[in-house]
This record gives sequence, C-alpha cells and structure tokens, in this order.
Amino acid sequence: MFGSLEPSSIQHPLTKGYVQTSDQEAIQTGKPLRSESSAGICMPLSSSPQAANGQAIQVRKPTIQVISSVVSPSTYQLRITTCKTELQQLIQQKREQCNAERIAKQMMENAEWETKPPPPGWHPKGLLVAHLHEHKSAVNCIRVSDEHSIFATCSNDGTVKIWDSHKMEGKTTTTRSILTYSRIGGRVTTLTFCQGSHYLAIASDNGSIQLFGIEASKLPKSPKIHPIQNRFLDQKDDGCVVDMHHFNSGAQSVLAYATVNGSLVGWDLRSCNNAWTLKHDLRLGLITSFAVDIHQCWLCIGTSSGTMACWDMRFQLPISSHSHPSRARIRRLLMHPLSQSWVIAAVQGNNEVSMWDMETGDRRFTLWASSAPPLSELQPSSHSVHGIYCSPADGNPILLTAGSDMKIRFWDLAYPERSYIVAGSSSSASVSYYRKIIEGTEVVQEIQNKHKMGPTDETPRRGPESLPVGHHDIITDIATFQTTQGFIVTASRDGIVKVWK
Repeated sequence: MFGSLEPSSIQHPLTKGYVQTSDQEAIQTGKPLRSESSAGICMPLSSSPQAANGQAIQVRKPTIQVISSVVSPSTYQLRITTCKTELQQLIQQKREQCNAERIAKQMMENAEWETKPPPPGWHPKGLLVAHLHEHKSAVNCIRVSDEHSIFATCSNDGTVKIWDSHKMEGKTTTTRSILTYSRIGGRVTTLTFCQGSHYLAIASDNGSIQLFGIEASKLPKSPKIHPIQNRFLDQKDDGCVVDMHHFNSGAQSVLAYATVNGSLVGWDLRSCNNAWTLKHDLRLGLITSFAVDIHQCWLCIGTSSGTMACWDMRFQLPISSHSHPSRARIRRLLMHPLSQSWVIAAVQGNNEVSMWDMETGDRRFTLWASSAPPLSELQPSSHSVHGIYCSPADGNPILLTAGSDMKIRFWDLAYPERSYIVAGSSSSASVSYYRKIIEGTEVVQEIQNKHKMGPTDETPRRGPESLPVGHHDIITDIATFQTTQGFIVTASRDGIVKVWK
C-alpha cells in the first residue's frame, strides 16, 4: 500500500518467474529492474556480486519515489468534414454581417433625420431676417449641413455659394456668402452635403458630378474648397442629374443620384466604384425626384407622368408602382417621418401635397391649398408646390411648403386646423383650414375667409404702406436650420435667398 514501510530485516525473495531474461540481464549489468507498478514505486535490487551467485539478497530499506507527471497539452487531432468547416465559416460570416448591419441601422436611424430638428412647439412668425441677392439667376437647390453651421445654394448662373448660418441671426450689418465656387461649367441643378459638412457634391446639366472637400477656417477667414473626385456622365445614355442624396450604409458612403434618362446609381465614394445601378423604365415617365427609405431597404422615384415606383435596395428589383389619378407631374418626393411605407409627393397643380401608402397604393392624406374641389382632377389653379421640408418634430410632424404662389405655408399634421401662412404677398387674404374625409382620404383644405367691407376700409390710411417682404417670383426650394433659434431659408427663380424666423 502507498505510504506503508516494511522492516529492513524482512527479506524479499524473488518470485519464481518474476524476473525475466531482460531483468536478469539488468541484474548482471547493475541496471535497475523494470517495475510493474503503475504508481511509480521503485524497489531497486542490490548490485553486489552476491546476487549473481544466488545467495540471499539483503534488501535495503524500501524507499518511495514519487514521479511528478506534467500533463502535456492534448495532442488529439479532430477531423472535421469540409462541409462542416464551411458551415462554421458561413455562420461566423453571417454573425459579423448581422452585427455590421445592426450598427449601420443604428447609425442610419440617428443620422437620417436632422441632428438639430425644430424644437417642440416651434411656430415661425414670418419675420424677414436676411435678404440675399448674390445669385444672378434662378436658385435651384438649398442644402443645410448636418451640424447646421453652414448651408449651400446652387444656381443656373453656374455658381455654388456657401453661407454662414450664425451670420443670419441679424446681429451683423452685412450678410454675405463666405465662399463662392464657379469653376463648374453649365447650370448647377442640385447639390448635397456628404459626411456632415466636410464634403459637398455638385451636379451640373453638362453631365458632371464633382465632389469637393471643405476645409473650415477660423473667422474672419473663409473656408477653402478643393476638388477630390469627379465623374462625367454620358449625355446620350444617362443625361444630366435631376436629384441627388447622400447616405452612409456602414462600410459604404453612398452618393445616390438619378438622371433624366432613367439611371439610378449609388456611387461608393470610398471605393470610387458603383455600389449599385438601377435602370428605370422610361415608359413610366422621366424621373423628377426620388427618396430613400430611412433603413435604406427601398427607394421611391417620382416621374413626369405622375407615377411613383418603388425599388428593393437589397435585391435591386422593382417592387411596385402607383400613379396619381390625374397623371400629374410629381415635383418633389419625400419619405414620411413616421409611417415607414408612406411617401410625401408634391403634385403639379392645386398646390396638392399627398401622402401615399406604397404597400397598398392608397392616397391616405392630402393637403389641398386650392379653390378647386378637393381631389378633383380639374385644375383651375395652376399653382404647385416646388419645395417641401418635413420634420418629425417630437412625434408631431410638421410640413413646410412653398411654390409658384410665392407663399410659405406651415402645416401641422397632428392638428391641421393650426396650419397657417408664414409669409406671402401683401395681398394674401386670411385663410382657415378644415379637415374632411373624401373617398377614404383625409383631406386638409385651405379656404379663404370672406372679407367684409366696413366703413374703416373706405377711409384713407395715414403713413406709407409697408413694403411686401415676400418673394416676387416662384419659390424653388425651402429648408430650415437651427442656431440659437429656428430659421427658414427660401430661394426663388429670380436668384433671391431669404431667411425668416
């Protein structure tokens, strides 16, 4: 037994047949015998010559030798079939892809809508803050940077101007653009900021798309702009760019643009290659505007024949298309900030702005600022909305519209009766807004209030009449920015840019 010691006087005769030939050789040569014990107990025999003569062997006091064993790493080899290895690799790849998509989705949800939305309860009063007349021709587009520190305008005069938002608060006597870029060629149709305010993409009617880097400088120095990338489209195959947006999709920084001949392209600015390319069926009309889903799962395009067509961004396949009953031109298209399957479309005529459910093709909500009967296909009013701004506004979305009637309207979608005209011509009459249901569509109609003549209206007024502060030509675009308070910026066909609060 382990740990038991026998007296030294006890002799241990060898068991018959225990010592084999190899053991005898070991005794003769003086080598220790092999032990059969797996416990590592060694009982060495005497190496004296008496052992060879067959005399009694005096055994020494037994000792216990404990052999410390070190467990070496397992040397087992696992044989796995090729299909199982490929399956494990595929599972790991899908896990990494799912994690990247989840991170990208969180980035998109945080960055899609503005970093500085209007505060809850914001109602602009229509006070003119700045009147900017630097462009020499129609202003086509206004874009505000993500930080709201600057905004940019582009015009048919071939220039792009960048403005400092903080200078629009009325605290300075002169308000001028901080940068003008004119080495573009052709009329600048649209532009958009990329990755905050660090890059600016510009598209011209000569088929060029240029990406510029903006280097901010400390005041009073102006920022610097330098070209980074550019591409030229084939005028016969693609045509010029009509609309352009930028979005981040995790590993890609995509500049999406649509051309007049039906090309929808996602340009990956990091790899300088196309992330995707779609081809629109021109039988549905020419592309006039498009919008991308907040999760970048699908996009919707509006056409000159009143068609709204949806594309699946994941499989790059057309999903469905729905048309306006009057086949009127779609001027502007936006995604609804709350309902993920809805789009907001500004339609030619009657100042109509409708919200469509693209899953069912139903017109769910309509803003109607016209004297014509709501949802009628007749167009006694030729006025149309050219610029739309939409904000979720803490769960109560608001909508700003402006167009050919030179009026800026504030639409409260949660409480339509609170809608009003922010700014317009001096002859603008007072209006009221009423909600009704027509053929399953909720309609908010603008109705002019009847003006009653009184004795005070016939008497002459003292003092000069106030000059109209509104636009004198078609308002082409509208946007908002936030500094110490909320501001509205509008642009018109005569090259005027106005800032309101």
